[in-house]
Amino acid sequence: MPRYKIISLMLLISAAILTTSAWADCPEGDLNRDCKVDFLDLAVLAVSWLEVEPNLPLGTVIINEVMAHSHADAPDWIELYNTAGVPIDISGWYLSDSDSPLIKYPIPNGTIIDAKGYVVFYENIHFGVYHGNNTPFALSETGESVYLSFPDVTSNPKHVCDDRKFGASQAGVSFGRYTTSSGDLKFVAMDSNTPVQANSYPKVGPIVITEIMYDPNQGSKAEYIELHNIESYSVNLYVYDPCVPGDVNWVFTEGPEFEFPYHTSIPANGYLIVTRTDDPVEFRNWYVSTPSDVNVLGPFEDGTKLSNDGENVEISMPGDLENPNDPGGPHSYIRIDNVRYSDGSQHKDFPGLDPWPKDPDEAEGVSLHRINPNLYSDDVLNWEADDASPGE
Repeated sequence: MPRYKIISLMLLISAAILTTSAWADCPEGDLNRDCKVDFLDLAVLAVSWLEVEPNLPLGTVIINEVMAHSHADAPDWIELYNTAGVPIDISGWYLSDSDSPLIKYPIPNGTIIDAKGYVVFYENIHFGVYHGNNTPFALSETGESVYLSFPDVTSNPKHVCDDRKFGASQAGVSFGRYTTSSGDLKFVAMDSNTPVQANSYPKVGPIVITEIMYDPNQGSKAEYIELHNIESYSVNLYVYDPCVPGDVNWVFTEGPEFEFPYHTSIPANGYLIVTRTDDPVEFRNWYVSTPSDVNVLGPFEDGTKLSNDGENVEISMPGDLENPNDPGGPHSYIRIDNVRYSDGSQHKDFPGLDPWPKDPDEAEGVSLHRINPNLYSDDVLNWEADDASPGE
């Protein structure tokens, strides 16, 4: 090992011994909280210093997957993952659904997560039940945040080790960590639930964004977003609600404002275009190759448009009521698909090297195309620049 690494490691060990004092009644220098000072404590420090995975905090224990909208009588749950190569004792750490207070559910004594291992806490056994020293809480299907914190050795307010924010969720669909090809960490709906296992691939569909024309040569009214139904059955872009006149429709929750008209659907394996113009005939004159059986809707609402610099475009379906005691009140919205694109010129969401193609912002008639509709959308690796082809 190079001399500078040895010196740095010695400094880190010294600092750790001085700052950790003691975990409760454990001796100084006890880094893995087994109330012993031995080679495992040195291993925790070394692994944290040399081998921490990308996008992970130095604390090495993370919130990996969350179930906030369980089926029927099944409980909600929170999964933690130990990213280190050695066991870590998390006795006395805290889980909460609020940053004030962070102290809601104290993790029981003797809770040790194996190296690269998992532990799951359930609402009906752990954080949702009163144990005499905790504040029970439940996770919201309309979306919230989960916090993992650990005690400061000076008994000051707790330190947040990790926190994950998630939106409204479908029944039986968990949220989990996913890292894109560019190293961006996402916390998104999962294709399947995997407590005490590695996360599955993100959930994709049934409706996906497959093309974005944000800088057309015909002028801004020729902007459009192409949607595609990847399923073998028709998908309705509305949800029946007996308490609301008509139906509750799908919307774009980010990007241009648009609410899908009453009883809109996309046929099996079909397409739908949403454009800035209010004249579908005009749109077809601009894009003569648009199939005649593809529905063209518009305009974007309230004068909104696609950003030429880049933005997040997100389509969502209605979820549960934000307030269950208000039958006629607003619904939460569940994200079905989204992509945060850029023009390739260092948009604020892509500081430094911007990986997005520049052609759609520089070449006439070029748009962003999703390469594989069955793969995760919000990843530049799944997008390319090509000639406009709405509905094809």
